[in-house]
Amino acid sequence: MKFTYAYVGVPGRAHDTKVLTHCAIKEASFPHPPLGKYYLVDSGYPSRSGYLGPHRRTRYHLDQFNRGGPPTNSRELFNRKHSGLRSIIERTFGVWKAKWRILDRKHPKYKLKKWIKIVTATMALHNFIRDSQEEDRDFVHWEVVESYEQHGDENYGHEHVPYVPTGDRVMEAMRDSITTEMAEGTRLPY
Repeated sequence: MKFTYAYVGVPGRAHDTKVLTHCAIKEASFPHPPLGKYYLVDSGYPSRSGYLGPHRRTRYHLDQFNRGGPPTNSRELFNRKHSGLRSIIERTFGVWKAKWRILDRKHPKYKLKKWIKIVTATMALHNFIRDSQEEDRDFVHWEVVESYEQHGDENYGHEHVPYVPTGDRVMEAMRDSITTEMAEGTRLPY
């Protein structure tokens, strides 16, 4: 539940995929996934080498399963597990926003330069607190929250997967293979 990379100062209306593409291609410090590994991305991003997204046009968010019952097919099962793993990312933002109330949009508007400093400083402090051995009530609270919805890499320096902003059938095939393996190991009502 720590931040590993932040690119701050981009207007909120910028599309997530455009920001990721810019950072992955142009920012030297961007933490690409190591070879043989991948990052989970939500449905707002296309699957690319090293970036594994969910099945599209299939139930995905945890609250959809809470209201609509358990997965009924292999694609829903994959998406349920994918969403569960991604919820850790969302909970990290939950801890950060709970601890640093200045991030609440109700606060007075600051100029962009000041917001960049506020975001950077609070993320650094967030990671510092997480790394300390002291128990923190915000982290304890958000570790048990299953989902937070708001619609350190040991391989540093090793070879990584470059981000190529084009379709990736290899990652889609990997997702399909994982989906099939999960379905074979689970009894689904289909």
